[in-house]
Amino acid sequence: MKFFHYLVFFGLILYGQSQPPCKGVIRGQVLDVDTKEPLPFATVIIVDSQNGVVSDENGFFSLTGICEEEVHLEVQFVGYKKLIHHHDFHHSDPVIYMASDETLLESIIVEESRSEELQSLSIQRKEIDKLSLVSTSIGDLTEQLTGVSILKTGANISKPIIHGLHSNRVLVINDGVRHAYQVWGQEHAPEIDPSHVDQIEIVKGAGTVKYGPEALGGVILYNSKKPAFNKSLNGSIATSYQTNGRANSGKVSIGQGLHRFAWNVGGFGIYQGDLEAPDYNLSNTGKREYGGSFNTLLHQPKFDLQVTGSYYEQKLGILRASIVGNLRDLQNAIDRDVPNPTFDPTHDIQNPRQETTHGLLKSNLSVFLGEHVFNLQYAVQQNVRREFDVRRGELNERPVIDLKLVSHSIETEWIQPRKGRWSGNSGVQLYTQKSVNEPGSNPINFVPDYDVFNIGAFTIQSYNLDGTTLEMGARFDFQTLSVADTIRDTFTYANEVDFSNATFTLGLRKQLGEGLSLFSNIGSAWRPPNVAELYSFGYHHSRIQFGLWRYELEPSIATPLNRIFDESDRPVPIEKGIKWVSGIELKKAKTTAEFIFHANKINDYIFLRPYGVTTNVAGTFAYFIYDQTDALFLGSDLDIRYNHTNQLTSEVKISYVYAKSTDRQQPLIEIPPLNVNYTIELEKGPWSYGLNLNYTAQQWNAPAVIEPIRIDDGDVEVDRNIDIFDFMVPPQDFFLIGADVKYEKNHWNFELKVNNIINSNFRIYTDRLRYFSDAPGRNFSISAAYQF
Repeated sequence: MKFFHYLVFFGLILYGQSQPPCKGVIRGQVLDVDTKEPLPFATVIIVDSQNGVVSDENGFFSLTGICEEEVHLEVQFVGYKKLIHHHDFHHSDPVIYMASDETLLESIIVEESRSEELQSLSIQRKEIDKLSLVSTSIGDLTEQLTGVSILKTGANISKPIIHGLHSNRVLVINDGVRHAYQVWGQEHAPEIDPSHVDQIEIVKGAGTVKYGPEALGGVILYNSKKPAFNKSLNGSIATSYQTNGRANSGKVSIGQGLHRFAWNVGGFGIYQGDLEAPDYNLSNTGKREYGGSFNTLLHQPKFDLQVTGSYYEQKLGILRASIVGNLRDLQNAIDRDVPNPTFDPTHDIQNPRQETTHGLLKSNLSVFLGEHVFNLQYAVQQNVRREFDVRRGELNERPVIDLKLVSHSIETEWIQPRKGRWSGNSGVQLYTQKSVNEPGSNPINFVPDYDVFNIGAFTIQSYNLDGTTLEMGARFDFQTLSVADTIRDTFTYANEVDFSNATFTLGLRKQLGEGLSLFSNIGSAWRPPNVAELYSFGYHHSRIQFGLWRYELEPSIATPLNRIFDESDRPVPIEKGIKWVSGIELKKAKTTAEFIFHANKINDYIFLRPYGVTTNVAGTFAYFIYDQTDALFLGSDLDIRYNHTNQLTSEVKISYVYAKSTDRQQPLIEIPPLNVNYTIELEKGPWSYGLNLNYTAQQWNAPAVIEPIRIDDGDVEVDRNIDIFDFMVPPQDFFLIGADVKYEKNHWNFELKVNNIINSNFRIYTDRLRYFSDAPGRNFSISAAYQF
């Protein structure tokens, strides 16, 4: 019997010695959430174990000998809030941001699902202050990033511009899903709830390989706050008021995290009246916005399941003075200092106006099979857009545009196991869109009913060698655009067009020294013409426009067609571009800097340009036609942030874009001018103070100018069939000053902010209503938030 016991004992010893050692490793860094400086000698341990380490002088740590696939990390630092975080090896190594005991901010860990991003691209991230003013629009949030401008239609409607490109050339990803809306309209802003956004990422390169067509300018990702595990019930309530527009707004968020299930929900609302320029009221510029969202996450050892949803509703007034009755009124509107008509301020919203709703429901399943990760995502979206014009009688309440867009998307992705120095991922993406004109709106549909079907496959491979990363990517897409137009139950026309193209990317990122890196990426991109560029016809918010297949050029005039062209009458090639982005990044203890140079050559660039003036029953309007040319975009972005002390920080941002038609040797219209932005921030105990100085130059690289009255008189010195021109000289340069004061105490946060302190009169070159009015003047805003 004793011999048997000894045999078992030695057998267990030998068995234990034969077991392979635990090889799990977690590496990460501990930083201050406010200053982003490293926290040396922070304690990082695995809960319920003896495995723990202390971070080095740069905040880095490494936990080794881990057997479990999932662990709980506990991070502590004297004077900072303790953090417990659930970590598994299907996510990247964590970056831990510790919050001081004196701040309302919470300690957080940033880690992404293990996926392969193009490191050779410039990817800029901005964390959104969830306690900031709740009346901020999604456009205002995006404009804060370097290299991003805003295309406006008045003060309420804005969409992002990256390196001079916008609309169908900037891909918007909302919570991991291609945002499906009537993107063809320059006055159609993406319907995204700003209170739902926790982080914004800007990919300043030809992101077509990863994200699909329509990313010639870049990609903007609006990411929501991911539910956190092992967290008690928490949330925030915020409210704000602003003087310009007498706007009230509020939002609420709440969330909770259990061991394997977490959730959060939120909602917001904005009620705004007419905005005011320094010298007059901007009549009919009120807005209403409401929305809500939810986010759930279920985690199991072999899979993650995330289900999210959001709803957004808005009603936006359009400047009443943008509607004019005759040619002389149009010329007077451009010449006069005060728009006509101008009424007393009110919260009422009259015509012209927009009403839109957007709903999104998404599910994402991540399956972990050994070192392989498979992602499957399905999303459905519905977008309803109704636009109202100034009309007579009962027609005034009947929309001139009434569109319903339903979209479905399915995406699969395989993230490969890392093999030596190689890593990568591949995937297949499919999406469909169906847009219909609701009956009873305009006698002539501005765009026809249309269906879009797109399927694409991509692969990205990366090779890492001693501080150098080489990247390659390829993609192929096939897309079908089907249109049909029926007016008052009468069929008018139908067509179907197929497009396909392959794209590539090749990139390099090299570490030149401690905190200094060089990156360069060259990639191709493409996009097919959209439905408006081919088929738009008629009046649309202060202008009349015709698509490429809806007009015919004759001597000195573009004549609308009674019939519809197709590819046999006027071939419309797809846009093809080659974009090169190179830059240098510097990350030191006191200085963070990035310099980017970009060049983008686009063949068969489709653009909307002024052509003439015309009159219909609604009044006299400038009219525009879609045209094609070869174009070149050159520019640079500079962003330098310097920590003078632990309390004092300053940042300067400079962006410039030069663009022209290369075959006509003429400047393009509505390209953002030079912009210089300087911010300085001082933190002193619970108080913080900020000052912002912003200079925007006059666009000196602008097309020729032909006033509307000269077109009618025949006093024109250019060939309107070829030459690019504008109706108005670019606005003068302007200088704006802003300031803010914040106070944080216990669970409370207060903020006082003022924009345009000196109440400057200015107009924005990329504002489509610059012909009719100045931009809004001085604005005071105050907000209060409670966090629990």
